[in-house]
Amino acid sequence: MHQVVFTSYGRHELRLLGVRRGAHAHAARDFRLTMTLEGDFAAAFADGDNGSILPTRSMTNTASALVHDHVDASVERLALALAERLLEACPAASTAHVSIAEHPWIPLPGSHHSFATGPSDQWLADATARRGRPATVVSGISGLHRAVTTGSSFTGFLVDDYTLAPEVNAEDRVLRMSGDMRWEYSSPPADYDQYRDKALRAFVDSTADQLSSSSQHSAYLSAAAVLDACPLISQVSVHFTHHAHAASALRPFGRDGTDDGSGVWLGTDSSYGAGAVTVRRGAGG
Repeated sequence: MHQVVFTSYGRHELRLLGVRRGAHAHAARDFRLTMTLEGDFAAAFADGDNGSILPTRSMTNTASALVHDHVDASVERLALALAERLLEACPAASTAHVSIAEHPWIPLPGSHHSFATGPSDQWLADATARRGRPATVVSGISGLHRAVTTGSSFTGFLVDDYTLAPEVNAEDRVLRMSGDMRWEYSSPPADYDQYRDKALRAFVDSTADQLSSSSQHSAYLSAAAVLDACPLISQVSVHFTHHAHAASALRPFGRDGTDDGSGVWLGTDSSYGAGAVTVRRGAGG
């Protein structure tokens, strides 16, 4: 007889647009939600007994109702409320996970009812409700992009038989990085939206005049800057991609390079480097 050792199910990639019409200004919130229940659903998987299964259509309806109720709330508070409600509604579940990505919409100047998408950043919230324990949430931002035109180097690296050092050695280079950042709290802030703005500002400001020895070093410096600026954050994770660029040869076209390093830089790779770092606040930090 086979033994079921883990079960989960849910509704993924649900898109909901919450709208509130007000006398002076409207609000529009664009969400993508993933909801997962974990628990004792072995009978449903092994025997076809659905008595413990909350329909995923019910999960969709619950999400719609709570978006309506929380249309002006932070994405973290929406995720927490939804995770707690799903756990309450499904007795066989031991854990409810809710992940929400919000695509911020910005009101157009001079209009109270027209909106446009902002930058590529997305607000993230991953809430977990466990039976008998307080619900927790991890905040984040995805779609972060930044570039520096000086101050980044890459030297002193490991060399093996397949390393052509001149290809990668750089005392000063153009560095472009993309990625996302997530963070955990030692205690919840009074206003999640304001705290996200504070974390984002610290992340962006960390690039100014930054001197880094690699993309890995740059990611660490940014994570540490967020911890330094945000005392309620206990841990920061940065996932990044590093897009390589090389100086274009313009001399054949009568355009010589300049002594200060100005020029045009060509994206060189169809693939890209990637990495991740998690930085936890030190004792007394």
